[in-house]
Amino acid sequence: MKKVIASVFICLIMCFAVSLTGCDNEFAKKEYGDNEKIVQLDDRNAMYYSHFKTEEGKLTLTVKKFDGRETLWKKNLDESTETEIRIELSIAKGNVKVVYIDCYNDVTVLAECSHDISNEQNVTKTISLTNGLNRLKIVGYDCEDIDLKIFFQ
Repeated sequence: MKKVIASVFICLIMCFAVSLTGCDNEFAKKEYGDNEKIVQLDDRNAMYYSHFKTEEGKLTLTVKKFDGRETLWKKNLDESTETEIRIELSIAKGNVKVVYIDCYNDVTVLAECSHDISNEQNVTKTISLTNGLNRLKIVGYDCEDIDLKIFFQ
C-alpha cells in the first residue's frame, strides 16, 4: 500500500512540475512594448509551424503560432542611406508588429496588427538606414496565423 501511495505522490509531483514548465507567453506580453528587450541582439520566442524564405528583394514569413521577438533581417552599413520597403502583414489572432531598429537602438514601428483593431496592414515606408547595424524584427504575443511579406525596393 505504501508503494501505491508513494507512486501516486510521485506522479502528482511530476504532473505539477510539468504544468509549471508549460508554454507560457507572459514573457512576450511583458516585452511587447519594452524597447529595451526588443533591441537586444538575442531573440526570444516560441514559434510553431513556421516557414521563412528570403529571395532577392523580398522576404516572407508564415507562422501558425508565435510569441516573442525574432530578427528577420540585419545589415551592417558603412554609410547611411534611404530605402523604401513595402510590408504586407496579417494575423488571425493576437498582437504583432514589425519594427526597425537603427544602430542607436532606436525602435520604429513599421506595421502593427491586432485581431481586435486591424488584422491586416499594407504599408509602404521610407526608412533612413544608419551607418552601422540595422535590423528588422517581428514582435508579438498570442499570435496565430501570421502572414508577412516584406519587399525591399
